[in-house]
Amino acid sequence: MIEDHVKASRKHMRAAVEAAEVILYPYPHFQVENIWPKQVYDGFHQFNPLEKRKGLTKPWLEKFSDSNPQYKIRKQLDLYDLIDVNIPNAPDIQFWKIINTVLFEDNWYIKLISTKLPQYFAVLFGPQFNSSNDWAPKMTQDWFVQKHGLDYFIGPHTDRHDRVFTNIFSLPKEEGYDHLGTSLWTAKPGDYSEGGRHYTFENFTKHAQMKYIPNQLFVFFKSRWGFHAVEKFNDIDSTSRYGMQIQVYEPGHSYREIDENTEGYKVMLDGNTPIGKKGKN
Repeated sequence: MIEDHVKASRKHMRAAVEAAEVILYPYPHFQVENIWPKQVYDGFHQFNPLEKRKGLTKPWLEKFSDSNPQYKIRKQLDLYDLIDVNIPNAPDIQFWKIINTVLFEDNWYIKLISTKLPQYFAVLFGPQFNSSNDWAPKMTQDWFVQKHGLDYFIGPHTDRHDRVFTNIFSLPKEEGYDHLGTSLWTAKPGDYSEGGRHYTFENFTKHAQMKYIPNQLFVFFKSRWGFHAVEKFNDIDSTSRYGMQIQVYEPGHSYREIDENTEGYKVMLDGNTPIGKKGKN
């Protein structure tokens, strides 16, 4: 029975992702409508852990809440913690265990997304991006649900330098709140950010508004130019901007950079020297 649910969900998701269009400007991203089968989508509300398992919910970036009070009104729940709850046969835990299997068993989901923009992964992982997808098991995949209170916002930023790509599943019950979605921004021409810093909106230009609608997936790929934000809102849907995220990282210990101290290699030329000044025309 569980195997049938997994196969049906994966078949549905693959078709939905394959039908989506990758947009390259201002940085690679795409949106997927109707990403989950209806029965599964209904389950996200029936078994909403932010309501049923409130004790597991934590404020987001709590250590920054004094200087950035809006962080206090973003609540998150780690879904790995949820599926580890030892309550035999609890229907909500069983539901989320099935979702875990759909997404993460054999790294199925991140392999699926890699088929949408293989050039990105080929550049990032080189010979590891092969028929065996040797890169995939090395990734860290954070997995959580979240909700937001009124007046929440997050300024333009490009995510941490080790982020590979981000997946935001919108889970509202009703339509009419498109504007609550993530928006895409650019800095002044030629300006970028390696990641880690959040900025105010001054000197950034908005280029696109992703929709916050039922059963929508928004995927974007890490870029120094990939600024995204959520503009401050004073209205909210009945689920308080309920959503699920998968954040894919490349851990620092995944690969080894060769340097002058790496056994088995000899440095012939050290190219890590300052680039000279441009020549005069």
